[in-house]
Amino acid sequence: MALLFDTPAGKFDTHRVEMFSDAVLAVAITLMVLRIDPPIARDGRGLPAMFWNSTVPDIIFFLITFVVIVIFWIHHHDNFAALPRRMSTQALWLNMGFLACVCLLPFGLEFFFFEEVSVLTVGVYSGLMATAALFLGSLGRVARGAWQVETFISAAGFLLAIPFAPLLGDWCLMIWVLDIPARRAGRHLRARRHTPDR
Repeated sequence: MALLFDTPAGKFDTHRVEMFSDAVLAVAITLMVLRIDPPIARDGRGLPAMFWNSTVPDIIFFLITFVVIVIFWIHHHDNFAALPRRMSTQALWLNMGFLACVCLLPFGLEFFFFEEVSVLTVGVYSGLMATAALFLGSLGRVARGAWQVETFISAAGFLLAIPFAPLLGDWCLMIWVLDIPARRAGRHLRARRHTPDR
């Protein structure tokens, strides 16, 4: 372990780390879909009713998480494109922190599959998403030398779902949709700030 922390900057091949990261993201997505069980008719309820009541919510949670991971993957690729060919130990550990959060997402989904939606279930799930966003944003700061406001917008959007859990139930995760216009507004403000006045 000490050898990894004492490694001189620039020792790690960026392309190799990116390929490893892509594999981890693919495995995490696969593990999430494997947790969706087919409906079984019981308690006098037919198969369509069981599918609608038990399987459809699981599919919705999977699709939401899938879309977020795809967005993470796009930003992850952009960050790696901005890194030098040999990455620093700091960038490596930020990337590993991001991957650790993504690997824990199937665990976060377990709460939704087996528990009622509550502040705890949404807190675990949204907390993992927010922490992953912050690790990814920190990696972007190392790659580009500056923070991007979208990092904090994403993390805040994920955490915003937590207090709304008792009020909105499953629908509290739809608050994450606000991340899209918020990101666009953040990019627009950054572009205006860097545009010289005439």
